[in-house]
Amino acid sequence: MKVAEKDSAVCGMLEDEYQRCCDVLESLQKKAELYPRGSLNVRRKQYNGKEYIYHYLVLREGQRVVNRHVSVEKLPQLTIQLEQRDKCKKEILVYKKRIAYLEKLLHIGKSKMMVLSGYLLTIMKCHILECCLMKFVVGVVS
Repeated sequence: MKVAEKDSAVCGMLEDEYQRCCDVLESLQKKAELYPRGSLNVRRKQYNGKEYIYHYLVLREGQRVVNRHVSVEKLPQLTIQLEQRDKCKKEILVYKKRIAYLEKLLHIGKSKMMVLSGYLLTIMKCHILECCLMKFVVGVVS
């Protein structure tokens, strides 16, 4: 079976989708950072025949595990924020898988980071971009 040649229109659409997914992934990661970290736990204590319920947030700060008390007034808002953060994390995983798939289709390896004249450039391994980069480097050096 013959393999069809690369279609530049399809390749261009895939590259656009790859760039869009990278942009969405970056914005989702920034959005997830705005929400509180950790998980919500409940502690029940029995004292003098009464049961007391304490809600607290468990999170890591470096290597330490920190428990922070959550007041009853802040509990509904915190629960909503934690659910929204979990939704963002799930979407991040979906976009990471989509980006990995597009990288396979486009034959893009891990992005290369290069520093040229003080600028940090992220360059994909596509032939067209590498050729443009070589012309840019030759222009800068000469």
